Order: sequence, then structure tokens, then C-alpha cells
Amino acid sequence: MGKVLISGGGRCNVTNTISDPKQLVKNYPRGFDKLQPCFERFSSDDTQQWFEDRGVRLKTESDGRVFPVSDDSSSIADTLQREAHRLKVKINYKTRAVGFEPQGDQWLIKTNLNDVVADLLVIATGGSPAIWKALEKLDLNIVAPVPSLFTFHAKHKLLEDLAGISFPNATVKILTTKTDQSGPILITHEGISGPAVLKLSAWAARELHELNYKCVIRVNWLGIDAKQLKAAIVNEQETNPKKHVINRPVMDIPKRFWQRVCELSDITKNRNYAEIGKKQIAKLTELLLNCDLTISGKSTNKDEFVTAGGVDLDEIDFDTFAVKKYKNLFMAGEVLNIDAVTGGFNFQAAWTGGWIIGKQVVG
Repeated sequence: MGKVLISGGGRCNVTNTISDPKQLVKNYPRGFDKLQPCFERFSSDDTQQWFEDRGVRLKTESDGRVFPVSDDSSSIADTLQREAHRLKVKINYKTRAVGFEPQGDQWLIKTNLNDVVADLLVIATGGSPAIWKALEKLDLNIVAPVPSLFTFHAKHKLLEDLAGISFPNATVKILTTKTDQSGPILITHEGISGPAVLKLSAWAARELHELNYKCVIRVNWLGIDAKQLKAAIVNEQETNPKKHVINRPVMDIPKRFWQRVCELSDITKNRNYAEIGKKQIAKLTELLLNCDLTISGKSTNKDEFVTAGGVDLDEIDFDTFAVKKYKNLFMAGEVLNIDAVTGGFNFQAAWTGGWIIGKQVVG
């Protein structure tokens, strides 16, 4: 069996350090209300303990993501395989399920090799269109999948040739909705990216799909209000009135970005702080705190493959993760209409669902 690569560039982002269920569910645009009581039974602390008890040393990075110290996803995959072997779980390799249907009180599972009759069936296939189609035949409601966790294509004079510049505390908002998010943002060759953008794409996944990924995003690059920005500019006017504006960015704004803002605000290279007036300050404020970007499309975040959609959560009994219509059919992970922002949260929902199902199946 070859090396297993899992999200995080092959490192395997096991979970997130957030473990308080009330805080943890804030990272799930869909499924948060169903997951809170589940996380009270098995949260991210429990996931970490489970792997550490089986010899996997873990580390927490500055953004809260938890990885194996080895930085190798095989550490996780091998541990799961060893545990399955210890529990005498039979794994059929090179075997693909091509269909399944109820057969009395059991399940008939059709594979590429032979048919299997099982007392119960657990589906943890992720976002699989083939599985969703099969589940529809069982009279289960499937919420149509749409992309989540993506970056935005945008063109604006402010962004030209400035790819790589980032802002740690920005705010982004879709003007036609009430959805906004805060956090780091990054200028890319195609537009904007970063955690704030990814979170926005997740929480507004369906609205953006309906808009065909064409809308206007308002960006506050600094995450502050106009009063704070004006105070910083006035301070420069009072303390450094003869200094050229273009050479003295306020609020630790990256210099190349500041120079572009000055250019678009009609502040010439030789203009000093004593010479800028209300008109220039108003333009600076608009570009820095209320910058409207026309979004023309999206790109998939390279390390994430997440969709919003799947089995309607009303079909599931979250005490057991069993399907209400079929008490011996269980589901966990992204086959359900549950998804999260980036950071190990999608894995945590899967670990929790899997643990609860395991308790039902074997006690």
C-alpha cells in the first residue's frame, strides 16, 4: 500500500486545538447546531488523546491546527491500520462498493468482486456524487453540493503587481448579503485569498453559488474604523509635517501597498503630510477601509477539497448518527451536509461521528 496523503500538504491536519463545543461549532457553517451535543461527547481533546494513547506524538501550530510531530500523514494512516488489525477488523483492499440496498433487516452490498450481506452499513465516503445518487434511491433527501473554501478572482488598480502582500486583521463583506468575516487576507495574482476569504467563501457558499461567483466584496484592509485611521494620519501631520506621505505609511501598512493607495488618492511623490487635505484623506479612507472589489470568479484552495451539501441533516439521528428511516444505516463525515472552515475542523466532525457510530456498533 502506498503512502497516504491527507489534507495539509501530506502532513495531515488531524484536528484543531479548540475543544470547547460552544467555540468549536462556530467553525461549521452547516451542521453547527447538530454537532454541539456530539462534541460534548467526543471533542478535539478526545481526538488528540486517542492518537497520543496509540503512540502518535502531536504538535499544535500557532494558528491552532494540530499535526503529528512527524509531519507525515502516514503516522495517522498507519495508526488507524494498526488499530483495525488489533481489533481484528478485516479490510478488503482493491474492493470497491458499486451499490447497496436493504435486504430484509440486512444490507446487500454489491462490490466489483462479489456481493456481501451485512447486518449494518456505515457510510463514510466523503463527498461522493455516486454515493449521493445511490442514497437518493433510498428515499433520502440530498442537499445539492456546491463548492466551499475557495479564493476570489478580482481585478482592481489597487491590486496590480502586488501579489504576496498580506494584511493580518482585515475584514471582508459581500455587499448583497449580511455575510462578513475577519482575519488575514492575501493579495494574489488572481485576486484575494487568505483565511478571511476562505471563511467568507464557506459561510456564503450557497449565496455565492447562486450569484455565479460574481458579486462585489467590500474590504477593510486594516480592520479598523475611519476615526482610528484619521487619528494616525493627523498624528503624522503634527509630528512629521514635512515628510513625504508616500514614504511614511501609517498603521504598519506595507510600503508598496501604501504607495499605490497614495497614487490612487492623487497624493504625488513630493506631497508632504502638511499638504494633504480632506479630499485626499477621504480617498485614502475609502481605499483602505471601504475598498469595493468586483469578484469575477473563484479558485479552489490548493489544500482543501470541501463541498457544502450532502445528506440532509434532518435524515440523521445525531444521538447515534443512524439514518432515521434505516436504523442499521450509519453515516459520518462529509457525506452529510456538514462542512467547516479550514483548520482541521472537517476532520474533527468525521472523528466525532465515527467515534459515536463505533460506540453504537460495538459498545
